[in-house]
Amino acid sequence: MKSNTLWIVVVLIGMLVFAGCTEGDDEARAEQAVPASASVPETPSQATPDTKPVKPASTETFAVREAARTATLTAFTRARSTMTLVSEVSARVERVRADVGDTLGKGGVFAQLDNTFIRLDLEKNRADQKRLKSDVLFYGRERERYGNLVKSRTAAQSTLDSHERDHDMALQQLKGLQIEERRLEEQLSRHTLRGPEGWKVIERSIEPGEWVNTGEKVAELGRYDVLLVPFALSSTEFAALKALGDSVPLNLPDTGGSVQALLERVSPGFDPETRKINVDLQISSGNLPFRGGVRTELVLDLPDPGGSVLVPSSALLKAYEEYFLVTPDGNRVRVVMLGSAPGGLMRVTSPDVRPGDRFLKFPAGTSAG
Repeated sequence: MKSNTLWIVVVLIGMLVFAGCTEGDDEARAEQAVPASASVPETPSQATPDTKPVKPASTETFAVREAARTATLTAFTRARSTMTLVSEVSARVERVRADVGDTLGKGGVFAQLDNTFIRLDLEKNRADQKRLKSDVLFYGRERERYGNLVKSRTAAQSTLDSHERDHDMALQQLKGLQIEERRLEEQLSRHTLRGPEGWKVIERSIEPGEWVNTGEKVAELGRYDVLLVPFALSSTEFAALKALGDSVPLNLPDTGGSVQALLERVSPGFDPETRKINVDLQISSGNLPFRGGVRTELVLDLPDPGGSVLVPSSALLKAYEEYFLVTPDGNRVRVVMLGSAPGGLMRVTSPDVRPGDRFLKFPAGTSAG
């Protein structure tokens, strides 16, 4: 009985071995049947998406825009014009009519100097003129009377000549006094220290009772009804400023408002140290205090020095951790993502993408939002 059982086990093992050899021969014959030129299908990681044509979901295209960077420049307001007020005469200060921060009223009077002596000189001058006018009148009558006598041969010619000389001398002296009167009147007017009407006092240097010499500074004045904002700009920044047109917006960060300014003047010089151009913007109206020191900001859009461009986020395809744009004929162009921009745009860069190039706005695939 034991021998029969052993024989059955040996038979079963032989059958299993025979079946395994038969399957190996079938696989070998199958491998020999495959042609040598057949290639194994590519895995996703071996595809080349930048050259493979894409069937677009829409034919709508867009033009690539040049990316810009925002530069914010800060400057402070100052007076449209300033001037130093000096005394043209030497005298004692009698009264000061404006203090620091005051606006000069009608006539622009700032201070009054003592004019006692100049008024006395004027009184003497006018008295002398009155006397000489009487002499001129007298010698004129005498000249006329002796002229008639000389014609009738009852007076000597020398007497007529003497009266004519006296008349001419008195007339010349009168003219000299009249010129002196105008000089004294002008000097009297300059005892009133005046500045431009409507200007404000920035600095006051005199007090009543103080003696002021000729040429001495008495005040610093400024025009604040119009303000200037100075900026130092590079050539690129200046070109961006000119592109804004006649009206230039300025932000007021301290109040949260804004005003419109005009390009008032541009210096023809060039600062060799900063390599910048000095530019003044003018503010004539707006909701701001018209004084110096108001902080303003000039915002300029400058070209991106890295050469990046702006494209819609819907135009970007993402595949294998890379981003692509699709041309109208379906070819992919690999780009490098730099970041987002306002208006649903993205900043990208690529040596094969330039401003003005056209790509599909809604290509097939997954967009990079």
